[in-house]
Amino acid sequence: MKPPKEAFQFTRLIMVLSSMAPLFLLWAVRGSSLLPNQYFIPGCLFMAIAPTGLLLLRVRAAKTANDCQTKTVFRADDHKDHILVYLFATLLPFYTADLQNYRESAATLLALAFILFLFWHLNMHYMNLLFALQGYRVFTVTPDAKDAHGSKTPFVILAKRTALTEGEAIETYRLSDTVFIQK
Repeated sequence: MKPPKEAFQFTRLIMVLSSMAPLFLLWAVRGSSLLPNQYFIPGCLFMAIAPTGLLLLRVRAAKTANDCQTKTVFRADDHKDHILVYLFATLLPFYTADLQNYRESAATLLALAFILFLFWHLNMHYMNLLFALQGYRVFTVTPDAKDAHGSKTPFVILAKRTALTEGEAIETYRLSDTVFIQK
């Protein structure tokens, strides 16, 4: 049986795109001789600012609408190591990519499309430097399989804490069907 389709597909896309904002900012600073700065820099800034702005609007909308859920922790894994992987495996290779000719630029954009697809497909859309800069840690929570009323699917809680304990109930705002931010 196929799992139900997530209701927040656009939010997931925005979260994936906003996770690449630092890369676009770095490209804007670095520039490219392939495109004039008058087009390249605003394009990069747009790709950095627009998705991040939409993500912030989603957070505000969740708070305004009081889109809350109480999440119970069965097992929580802290994924601070994912931020390091994200920074060093994703951002740095793309930053050093040569954007000086069409073939290299096309190859870089294709590789970026692959990374965006993997972030989307592997549900790593919570990986966002904006959240890390605000002091949030990423916890993947595995729900209790014996809980007849709870979800059976793992979900992510962004929290400004060092740990989540088993059995703890946490008040959250829903950002997507699988990503929640602590109240």
